Amino acid sequence: MLLNERQKQCLRLVYENLEAKEIAQRLSLSPHTVNEHLRDARRILGVSRSLQAARLLADVEGHERLVHRPFGVDAAPVPVDQGDEPEAAGSEVPVTRNRYRLTAIQRLGIVLGLALGIVVLGGALVATADLVGRLMSKYRVDISDGPYKR
Repeated sequence: MLLNERQKQCLRLVYENLEAKEIAQRLSLSPHTVNEHLRDARRILGVSRSLQAARLLADVEGHERLVHRPFGVDAAPVPVDQGDEPEAAGSEVPVTRNRYRLTAIQRLGIVLGLALGIVVLGGALVATADLVGRLMSKYRVDISDGPYKR
């Protein structure tokens, strides 16, 4: 392939569902630089999306994508050449997670929470309308006629 090593590293991390900010943090780059690497890789491979480019690279390299990775388990970090800097012994890569990957229980919780919120707000609206109606009838307020009716 005509991709340089940095472009390949970025695409490998895209293949793991990481976003540009997470890739930048992991590779010690700026998000802008990561986006440039991904844009150049897409142009070279002739695709419109970075995930398509990542899949092409994975096919060439023979990777098998994990369908499900348990929460909190991170893939092996991609080795990065830091030049002459010795890597700190025992340094750990922070656990990252795509913000859109939710378990079925988390999705169910969100749906139930939204439904409960809608019911509570609807009940509050009905109670408020009832209160306004009672006050208007108590004080004999008639809004059927405008204030400037002749």
